[in-house]
Amino acid sequence: MEKQAFVTGGSGHVGANLIRLLIYNGWKVRCLVHHDGRAFEGLNVELTKGSILDSSFLKQQMEGCYAVFHAAAIVGVENINVDEMKRVNIEGTRAMCSAALSSEIKRFIYFSSIHAFQQEPLDRKLTEERVLVTDPKSPQYDLTKAHAENEVKKAYKAGLSTVVLNPTGILGPYDFKPSRMGQLLKNIMDQKMPLTINVGFNWVDVRDVCSAAIESVEKAKPGDNYILSGRWATFHDLADMVSLKINKKTRWATLPFWSAYLFLPFAYLFSKILRRRPLFSKGSLHALAVQATPTNKKAKECLLFEPRPLNETIGDTIDWIIKNNVQ
Repeated sequence: MEKQAFVTGGSGHVGANLIRLLIYNGWKVRCLVHHDGRAFEGLNVELTKGSILDSSFLKQQMEGCYAVFHAAAIVGVENINVDEMKRVNIEGTRAMCSAALSSEIKRFIYFSSIHAFQQEPLDRKLTEERVLVTDPKSPQYDLTKAHAENEVKKAYKAGLSTVVLNPTGILGPYDFKPSRMGQLLKNIMDQKMPLTINVGFNWVDVRDVCSAAIESVEKAKPGDNYILSGRWATFHDLADMVSLKINKKTRWATLPFWSAYLFLPFAYLFSKILRRRPLFSKGSLHALAVQATPTNKKAKECLLFEPRPLNETIGDTIDWIIKNNVQ
């Protein structure tokens, strides 16, 4: 019998890849959307519009569904509407859990973030046992994802079969908006980042994240978290991978990390003038400065998670950007 999934955040980077993989694996897909329909063009997806805060409406959309994939969220580290972020990320997750509890959903998969975990102590591997962020001075995105996870945990204790996924920095194709990570690659391709900073992050392919999500429907232990980390690479490394792919020099120099803070005022100024997201911000620099090393051992053992090489991800993403003329 064909299984049906209810997906939120389908127009986002994770959602756009998830619905394609679900369809490929024989699932029927019902998706909550707002206004951006590019991710659904040419796909056999049932689209529905409504509020992520309306649990009665959400319950109706979950009728007949085997699993829920909750990926809708406001992601941001600068120029954010904190109240709106709290409403969508926390209250929206609460409403989703409430609707799922009163439905016959067999599995509820929540896409959280590696940033929901407290990063310190930095000298210890970051595992699923790490406590969630609680410091009110932490970035609002980190706090809202941690609070949302607590809503999911409450639902699990109330009887909902939940799974929480914690991916690192997500890269990959079908990034229509694009995301901050997608914009980063586009900027490197367009030679808008001639100066990189001497710091890196853990990057994971969006397709591997979505594959793990689907595997978690049957293979994950209810109530558990799974860290989905991939390959660590510096911005220097990313620029060199892009250069190799497009056969064009994209990087002229690498600066020490501390120097990025000196350029913060200019980054904001240029973003205002050019009316686009700044290349980096105080929040994004904090995320880079304070990061523990994650381990994906549990996901590998339980979800058959096997992150692909980063240069493959970069290559596929660039091919998709060029083919779709992403601006």
